[in-house]
Amino acid sequence: MTIGIFDSGIGGLGIFDEIRFLMPNEQILYLADTANCPYGEKSEQQIKQICLENSKFLIEKGADIIVVACNTASTVALEFIRFGYNNYANSNLIQLRRLDKVRNNVISIIGVVPVVKTCSEVSKNKRIGILATKRTVESQYLKNLVEKFCPSTPRLRGINSIKRGFKVYYQAANPLVELVEKSQITNDKSQINYNFSNSNFQNLDFNENSMPTGFRPRGRSDSRSRQVINLKFTSKDLKLIEKYLQIFKDNHVDTIALGCTHFPFLRQQIEQIMGPNVKILDSNGAVARQTARIAYSELHIANRQNDSLITLGASKRLAISNKQIYQFYTSGDREILKNQIINLIGLDKNNFIIKKAGRAGFVWTD
Repeated sequence: MTIGIFDSGIGGLGIFDEIRFLMPNEQILYLADTANCPYGEKSEQQIKQICLENSKFLIEKGADIIVVACNTASTVALEFIRFGYNNYANSNLIQLRRLDKVRNNVISIIGVVPVVKTCSEVSKNKRIGILATKRTVESQYLKNLVEKFCPSTPRLRGINSIKRGFKVYYQAANPLVELVEKSQITNDKSQINYNFSNSNFQNLDFNENSMPTGFRPRGRSDSRSRQVINLKFTSKDLKLIEKYLQIFKDNHVDTIALGCTHFPFLRQQIEQIMGPNVKILDSNGAVARQTARIAYSELHIANRQNDSLITLGASKRLAISNKQIYQFYTSGDREILKNQIINLIGLDKNNFIIKKAGRAGFVWTD
């Protein structure tokens, strides 16, 4: 099973990190489309075309599942990618794997959904903030999510008295995407043990006993050591972050949804500005779990169809799990991406390679 992930830059690295933790034995491809960053400032047509080309690029490299690790791309282009790629797959422009034929020549496309539902469940004062790009904030997709899970007034039917009276505050913050992309990492390489007992990585709704050997769901008592990421910002940068959070402070929100995959890398700064009583939520863990559900359920379907299609080979897969070589592609600078991968998610330089994404027409222009 090969999973392909793309984002406009490094925002999707957080999702990559969660997927490789949950699925340590699977091949993962990552495309950092830095040349087109940020997506949030492009037209809807541009975003759709870019995302379709990115998906084709990863599928040609062998991806069985595509993860659109970008909120903007997901809210604008997810259905377009699915429709466009299905046509592309059926046109025999590439030779599909046997597993794909079992799935009727359809590649699974997974998007990023803002954690509106989770915010509605954890907020105590029903004041919720959504920090995203302008394109995501203006999308009908997000409006529908808010109407469904955080209605300001009750509907006549289908909603109980608890699920009403929400106040949702939106903030478009496109410059923060570029802030993360251009940020530098400090020399602080301190370690911290993250305890997931209060995180979004609980309550997996599938049976882990049916998963292949090597699958590692995070449970209530799970923890792992991870590098503390300290991005280096000037006082001007910090004031910019605070500027975009001011609407949430003024309106006393107690829960903020990070509606852009770049923004979890600003979590430390956001938490410092908002204070300890405000919950900051992102969808990285949820996307990783959904990827695992789809990947492993389809593996089992394939195995039931023909045992020779896929060999899980537990002992062999575990033997190579610590020697996994991940493939990264970028439409930008390879050296910059290399340093970001090492510092932001702690991946050893011997465990990945970076290639230039140099396909004809890769960079979309009007």
